[in-house]
Parts: sequence; C-alpha cells; structure tokens
Amino acid sequence: MQAALLMGLGVNPMQRFSALVRYIFTAILLPILIAVAAHFIEEQPQETANVVLKFLFDLAEQTWFRVTALLLVGFAAGLWVDWFLRRLDGSRVDERKKLGTDMVSLGHDLRFLRDPTTPILMQRARPQILSCFTAARKFAIWVPDQRAYELHPDRARNMITDYLMGVGTLLKDGQFREAKRYAVNSKASFDKAYAELRKL
Repeated sequence: MQAALLMGLGVNPMQRFSALVRYIFTAILLPILIAVAAHFIEEQPQETANVVLKFLFDLAEQTWFRVTALLLVGFAAGLWVDWFLRRLDGSRVDERKKLGTDMVSLGHDLRFLRDPTTPILMQRARPQILSCFTAARKFAIWVPDQRAYELHPDRARNMITDYLMGVGTLLKDGQFREAKRYAVNSKASFDKAYAELRKL
C-alpha cells in the first residue's frame, strides 16, 4: 500500500525502496522480535526464565552481537535521518517557490503600475523589495545591494524589476540552480551601473 502510494506520487525508486525498508523494519520486524522474545520468556518457568535472561545478558556481552546490533540500529537510524532530511528539503522547496511567486508578483507591480513619480513608487515598494532580497539571501542567492537605490529611479526600477521577474519565475518553477545562476549573471549589469554612477 505504502509503496503503491509513493509510486503514484511519482517518487523515484530509491526513495520508494528507502521508505519500504524503513516501514518494514520499524512497523513489522521490530515489534515481532520484541513480542517473540517476551512470549518466550513468559512461557518459561521462573528458573528457566532466569537462565534465559542470563543467556541474553551474556549474548549482549559478545563483540559480534554488539557490532551486529550497532549496524542494525545505525541502518534504521540512517533511514529515518534520510526521511527527515528529505522532508526538510521538501519544505525548503516550497519556501523557495513561494518566494518566487512573491518576487514575480512584486516585479509585475513594478513593471505595469504607471506612476508619473517613479521615485515615490520605488520608495513605497522598497520594504517589499528588501523583504524579497532578504529572503533570497537566506537561500544563498545573490541580490543587489543598497547602491541600486542610488541609481536613477527609472533605471533602478527597470533593473530591479528584471531581477525580480527573472529570478522569481525560475524559483516559482522549481529551478533553484538556474535562479541562482540568473542572479549571479545579473550582477554584471548592476556592477556596470554602479561604475557609471561613480563616474558622474
């Protein structure tokens, strides 16, 4: 059932195998082993039970048993850590897509809202722009610095809009590496504009 559900969701074969082994080990094998051991001990007379417990303690002292138990526990723990990291990465993917949607929406507003006083428009949009830039920086995406606001308002709006639309569209579509590459490539345009500003 679990494997069929995962296949239906388009999960890759390695993830299906990992999930299947994890659930088999945790939900089936472990309770069965505990139940069998408990039943075996309960069925024995008190003297025999003490002998069985002594045998189990002696077994636990064996080096090969410790190594085997450690390997099994490590294997199960590794499967659960793998599951946790995949869940964590999945939530980060959702956060990046949401950021992309926010960036595209803001870029659309900046591009298509016609305001005769562009400096006022840019000043009003500055908190949202900085919010998008801060969120992008948390994902190690390059963002323009404060010097972008020193450019001519029309030029600043055009460059920031292109950045937001380009990076945001790629993030929204789940293309994280391409979004990072697009951001780094746009750095050259901003650096050129900053250099021209210094010459004035």
